[in-house]
Amino acid sequence: MRLIIILLFLLGYFRALTQNEAEQLVGKISFKNAQNIYVRFENTEGIEPGDTLYLFNNDTLIPGLIVNQLSSISCVTTSLDDVTLNLGELVVFQQKTIPEKSIPVTLESAPVANAPEEPDNELDRERLKEREPHLRGRISIGSYTNFSDARDETTQRMRYTFSLDATNINSSKFSVESYAIFRHTAKRWSEVKENLASALKVYNLAVRYEAGNDTEIILGRKINRHLSNVGAVDGLQVAHTLGNFTVGGIVGSRPDTYDYRPNLHLFEYGGFVSYNKTDHNGQQIQTSMAVLEQKYYSKTDRRFVYLQHSNSIIKSVNVFSSVEFDLYKPQDTRISNKISPTSIFLSVNYRVSRKFSVSSSYDARKNVIYYESYKNFIDRLIEQETRQGARLRFTYRPFKYFTIGSSAGYRFQRDQNNTSKNLYSFINISRIPWFNMSMTISSTLLESNYLEGNIYGVGLTKDLIGGKLFAEANYRKVKYRYGQFGTTLNQQIVSLNLSGRINKQLSISGNIETTLEKNRTLNRIYANLIHRF
Repeated sequence: MRLIIILLFLLGYFRALTQNEAEQLVGKISFKNAQNIYVRFENTEGIEPGDTLYLFNNDTLIPGLIVNQLSSISCVTTSLDDVTLNLGELVVFQQKTIPEKSIPVTLESAPVANAPEEPDNELDRERLKEREPHLRGRISIGSYTNFSDARDETTQRMRYTFSLDATNINSSKFSVESYAIFRHTAKRWSEVKENLASALKVYNLAVRYEAGNDTEIILGRKINRHLSNVGAVDGLQVAHTLGNFTVGGIVGSRPDTYDYRPNLHLFEYGGFVSYNKTDHNGQQIQTSMAVLEQKYYSKTDRRFVYLQHSNSIIKSVNVFSSVEFDLYKPQDTRISNKISPTSIFLSVNYRVSRKFSVSSSYDARKNVIYYESYKNFIDRLIEQETRQGARLRFTYRPFKYFTIGSSAGYRFQRDQNNTSKNLYSFINISRIPWFNMSMTISSTLLESNYLEGNIYGVGLTKDLIGGKLFAEANYRKVKYRYGQFGTTLNQQIVSLNLSGRINKQLSISGNIETTLEKNRTLNRIYANLIHRF
């Protein structure tokens, strides 16, 4: 009996210890809207409606979300005290309850939306969200005025910008997005009449339709996210997701080379396949491959393969790379399909610690040959060698409010033509004692075959009225030496900028800049008004 009592006591003791150990489930924010935040887990075993999910704050956990609904792998939650959250941010569920003395929670006050429950499979849950309409956009008007004491003429350029993102219009499967700029010079309206496309640039104008949970159809002008370096496509794009894979195709045309207007003579078509995966730790991997054929009228202009890869599978390291291979080359009376590398781009970003980060990139590109568009210049283009470039950057924050950084770039060709070097360095003090302002000191060194230059600058920024009005003053000393002509250019540039927010939707800014040279003074005035909706 004593042995049984001791065993029962020990069993109860170790069971209590086991229950006190915090078993964690780590999830990731996959989607959010005005009411709800969606969190995806490998499984939601042990989670119940009303439970609290926790966020990382440095090395501690703080309450951040309340669970409203859940399926086997995801939760529909609401935020506590309007905590700001981002897509991809990690979230923790603790099996053991953590005291919440600092944040009182009233579950009855948390709004619960009637969101559809998500199926239990490995599909990306982001597309299975409730189709609540969202509308956001921006309209801006900008004026650039230039005048000088050496010339009587004053020039003024106007710039109008419009952007729109309307998601799930009227709770439907349709969405619209747009981004366009219209700019012209005062008293030169005839230039706009002669060629509207010289003033109006439509960079994005597309309608998206969600044809089911796994298929999207896009019509209009848009850059395909799986083929980011290929450029905008005017036409039809279709993508279908199968687990972690996405397959799709494009049919349309390229924007005009000279003024970016639609040009149906530049027909193109192709297909792509992409692999995307995000694990429970938030680490991502994406790889895509595409084959495209581009036409000039009915003749082949270019045929190539595009590869793109990015990943964050190594902690604190982000990698992006892209490669293009041409597959088409006319040779006398026959066509060669020999693979020829056209461009290689590689970028690596490494966040060593919270205080120190470093990044580097390498870029090697040959001239892209469009055999029909530029057939009169092909010989000259082929003779030019591959341009290569490398860049290295770092930032270091040795202590609070103090950051230093530098960026060095080198671009060259094998024959040393068009070689250029540049070095940019800065020191930033984000809070100067007693003055409540920030300061940045910078220097830029430039060197090329025809130019050597130094730019030294200092800038001060201050919040004048509690986040509603900011002032910025800058001074730069510029010295250029032109080796080919043996001349020197010395400039002093002084600028003052004021920017303020009238309300949540309306903001305004103004900038005055003066360039002082030996024999003349140049002045620039810039004003901008932005309305968000």
